Amino acid sequence: MILHAPWERNLGASRVQLELAEEFQAMGHEVEKFDFFDAFPPNKTPLIENLTRPKFSEKAKAFVQGNADRFDIIDAHQGDLPFSKQELGITGLLVARSVGLYAFYEEFTNLEKTKWPPKKKRTRIKNWLRYWESKQVNYECFRSLQTCDLVNLPNHDELNYVRDVLGLDHKSFVFPFGLSRQRQEAFAQVIQPATVRLNNQQVVFIGTWGTRKGSRDWAEIIKTVKAQVPDVRFLFLGTGFSAEFVLKDLNLTANESVEIIPQFTSDQLPNLLSGATVGAFPSYIEGFGFAVLEKLACGLPTVAYDVPGPREMLSHFEEQFMFAPGDSIGFSNQIIKLLTLDEIRYSQLSQQCVEVAQRFSWRKIAEETLKVYTEFLGKL
Repeated sequence: MILHAPWERNLGASRVQLELAEEFQAMGHEVEKFDFFDAFPPNKTPLIENLTRPKFSEKAKAFVQGNADRFDIIDAHQGDLPFSKQELGITGLLVARSVGLYAFYEEFTNLEKTKWPPKKKRTRIKNWLRYWESKQVNYECFRSLQTCDLVNLPNHDELNYVRDVLGLDHKSFVFPFGLSRQRQEAFAQVIQPATVRLNNQQVVFIGTWGTRKGSRDWAEIIKTVKAQVPDVRFLFLGTGFSAEFVLKDLNLTANESVEIIPQFTSDQLPNLLSGATVGAFPSYIEGFGFAVLEKLACGLPTVAYDVPGPREMLSHFEEQFMFAPGDSIGFSNQIIKLLTLDEIRYSQLSQQCVEVAQRFSWRKIAEETLKVYTEFLGKL
């Protein structure tokens, strides 16, 4: 497993390969990883060395070249190995994995520039520099999809893109994200009765505070929901920013109706969700969306924007849980509807949420992934 981030369960992108690796190992396979800290061991280095160090892809290339004969399968994050197999010196299966296709994120970046243009000159300069950096990253991601034997995608929207735009459907497959049996059980154990949850009147969001995750829409959502449900409370988990920062961004003062927890560990999440009533996730683009899957596993009806990723889960419901990106009014009205359900209907929806989440089992996904990997490996 190769990835340009730390091998850390609390990071969404890293968590995918880490938890799949655990399933593969439980099935009797050997798995190693080469991550950011393997490429750049943490130590106190001068700033100039950090700025001039080689790209992660070059470090990953050197590692693979030095260990080419040790692995049957190399599963690398998109862009991390933008080289031909001949350059890498490998004869096994080379997989390029998306946890959110580069082209979709670039599309959101373009939307962001037009919908919320930065006002500060400093921000505009930073965005300009980021734009030029992303051009190289995007090329490397595209190159890695071309040179690999197999493309691993988290949703069907990405499959449609690589088929219709890139012409790579012959080697592309969708493998969603999942939860382990233990993780599913941890959420199931904290599910409260409908009476308790409906009395709590709490809306929960999980995600880093930023435009992509819907930060610009939350002020309107809070205002609209509170107008109809005055006692509602909002819980923001894993914002990455302080309560003061988030409240200022919302143009709110500290109050009892909004609670912000900037950081939490993966093991803490079930208990943090146990008192919630409704999940909310106004993200504009996702690879899949652990934040949606884990709320569902906790029996929380969850409202989201109709975008790749959440679509894979929420399309299983007859109830309308998805709204057009930016439709904060429709989004808010559905939250209000869920907060004011009767106990019987809420219980039914809560049970459906758990059943949908159970479709996304890491063990089953690992088995299906290895079946395809082995088939392609046999053709080489």
